[in-house]
Amino acid sequence: MTPLHEFAIVFAALFVITNPLGNLGVFVSITKGDTEQFKKQQAFKAALYSFALLFVFFIAGKYILEFFGITIDGIQIGGGIIIAKIGFGLMAGKASHAASDKEHQEAVQMKDVSFCPLAMPMVAGPGGLAVVLSVANKSNMQFIDYVSITAAIAAACFVVWICFRESSVVAKILGETGMTAITKIMGFILICIAIQMIITGTGGVLEEWGIVKISS
Repeated sequence: MTPLHEFAIVFAALFVITNPLGNLGVFVSITKGDTEQFKKQQAFKAALYSFALLFVFFIAGKYILEFFGITIDGIQIGGGIIIAKIGFGLMAGKASHAASDKEHQEAVQMKDVSFCPLAMPMVAGPGGLAVVLSVANKSNMQFIDYVSITAAIAAACFVVWICFRESSVVAKILGETGMTAITKIMGFILICIAIQMIITGTGGVLEEWGIVKISS
């Protein structure tokens, strides 16, 4: 897999999981009544926190998995299930990684909502962490692989920043119907990504157990 291909796959997965367009409504509601300057500040900090969380889990992912004795196949299967759940939630019009009502109410009362609930759990939630953990434990990782995956994380968080920063404009252009349609399309793509992760992880387990032989 070339670095460009790797970048495209990781970026696509993170873009769909972070769902910046689908999360616009939450961002608009919890920053309602605030100044444009404050909204832009919160958007930047949320994207920055999200990048930091995803990057740390990507870099330290191998050690985290080793500490808990988790294999990459286990991460792919478990992560695939989590991502599939999120995908089905998006298809049904409900993001399973969105903030709870209690978190939403607390966020409205807080001055700074950039870390919680925006960065965690809305953007860098379980699905995003599962993606970076799944690529963190790849064998034969080269420097260029770290660069391409880090760039993909940065690009996904950059899109989150732009969407949140221009939330009022984007929401007005797309409208409620447009945002709903995009969210459902993203949900379908997410389900496909999840199924592929589960297939790959299951194949690895079956090969390790000697039930099937996949690699030549």
